[in-house]
Amino acid sequence: MEACVHRFFWILAIPLLFVCTARAQETLSAYSVGVSRFSVPYKPTDSEIPGVVWYPTDEKATETEWGPFRMRVARDSRIITGKHPLIVISHGSGGSHMAHRDTAIFLAARGYVVVALLHPRNNFLDDADGGSRANWINRPHHVSVVLDWLLKQSAYASCIDSNRIGVIGHSAGGYTALALAGGIPDLGAIGRYCTAHSDVAFCGPGGGIVSWLRGLFADNWHGAQAEDLRDARVRAVVLLAPMGVIFDGAASLSAVTIPVMLFRAGKDDVLRYPYHAEAIREKLPSPPQYVVVPNAGHFSFIAPFPKDRKAAVGAPANDPEGFDRARFHDRMNAAIAGFFANSLALDE
Repeated sequence: MEACVHRFFWILAIPLLFVCTARAQETLSAYSVGVSRFSVPYKPTDSEIPGVVWYPTDEKATETEWGPFRMRVARDSRIITGKHPLIVISHGSGGSHMAHRDTAIFLAARGYVVVALLHPRNNFLDDADGGSRANWINRPHHVSVVLDWLLKQSAYASCIDSNRIGVIGHSAGGYTALALAGGIPDLGAIGRYCTAHSDVAFCGPGGGIVSWLRGLFADNWHGAQAEDLRDARVRAVVLLAPMGVIFDGAASLSAVTIPVMLFRAGKDDVLRYPYHAEAIREKLPSPPQYVVVPNAGHFSFIAPFPKDRKAAVGAPANDPEGFDRARFHDRMNAAIAGFFANSLALDE
């Protein structure tokens, strides 16, 4: 009963939470947003980690075409000097580094440096490692390698506060963020879950994330607990419809002691309740800031797509009937900014 009341409370609290944080953040939108590309070598797979970095600038922003998207940014502009908090965004399996561009722009306009990486061999262009054991190990390492580059070698290094680093992760990116926060995944858990739940889209043939099934029942998956993938530089995480069944052990999240904001989609038909976001909430040693979003689908946390692209994109571009993704993102982004302002002590 207590868990049900807790979830119901958050359903009621969402409008108030979003209104309060949105008002608080209005005064912080003080900067134009700069944007640049980057690429970092990833030696374990002899590949590159490409990505995009958004940051506060004093140069004029203009409407800019970036592939199929339009953003109001100042391309390759200079970053405002000073020490800025850093947020890294990890996309879902088979996803894109542009998937959460609206959130990145919202945060950069409020003084953050925001980096979205394209996970090698697990993205919309190349998903060769999707569903493999190596992918679950490499994903957190990708973020750590990008952090190494940002803090030690990049042109932004002198402008980043290394004591104020957060991660946002959607779906498999939520797994990535939790692993960086100290979660210990059990790489045999997905196979056990899909043996028991073969009817769900996540596991069935032709399901929403088919690549995750590749090699799912191979011998090296069973009973294979991963190494400690934690990166102590990460001080807070936001999880958007996270993949949680991989954290199967009762103590798998016991070492996650940093602040967590956890969003669950009320109509997630890919990572179904209660095996993912809810299971994460129950295992965390301290209660997260938990938000249940009524009528949201699994992909509702991805930035809205241009209307002329929706048909080609398919499921990631669409929401349950009656759900307004653009309106939701306005409130979600304000709530995320408020969470990081508090958890990373933005005003100190």
